[in-house]
Amino acid sequence: MKLFTSLRGLKKMLKHQEATEARSNLIVLTVILTIFFVTQSKAQNFYNKDSIQTIELQFSEADWDTKLDTAKLGREGVLMAAWIRINGVQLDSVAVKYKGNSSFDRSYKKNPLNIDLDTYKNQNFQGLSSIKLSNCYADPSMIREVLAYDILANYMDCPRANFAKVYINGNYIGLYSNTESINKKFCAEHFNSSGNTFVKCNPIVKPGP
Repeated sequence: MKLFTSLRGLKKMLKHQEATEARSNLIVLTVILTIFFVTQSKAQNFYNKDSIQTIELQFSEADWDTKLDTAKLGREGVLMAAWIRINGVQLDSVAVKYKGNSSFDRSYKKNPLNIDLDTYKNQNFQGLSSIKLSNCYADPSMIREVLAYDILANYMDCPRANFAKVYINGNYIGLYSNTESINKKFCAEHFNSSGNTFVKCNPIVKPGP
């Protein structure tokens, strides 16, 4: 009789131990998965300030710079890049143009860039269809824009921003500030509306008489 009682007690003790180990394993697994998903989310954020993005563009034209200059000085036309590679992810056929007013000059090696991913194909990168790259014009520190948005984000809705290394046709062009586009997607995410009138103003750099 005592032997059966001892066996029952041992069985209960073993079951309790197994349940405790299972709970411990579940807690450890939960912690590991949480760390993994947080890390992955951070790594996949195109505007993560903890890392510098890498953007590679490939044009079929060797004189791509001249053609972008011509498009900019004409009717704000675009030039199609054969592909773009963003942090190792490649998308084909994207529209590229130089942007800016005072920050653009055809003599510059590093002009500001506007890249539209969905002009020719229905595609995006992490839900983004437009990439705005500024050349940090008149800012020797190269941090003014990114730092300003980082501070402003504590007080108001503003674009996210970080930095990106840009390569074109295999050549390193330079470090750019990478700023989120203020478009209807931005308005929908921040103001719950994208169907109202959207106004954009370009300053007149050289006003006429």
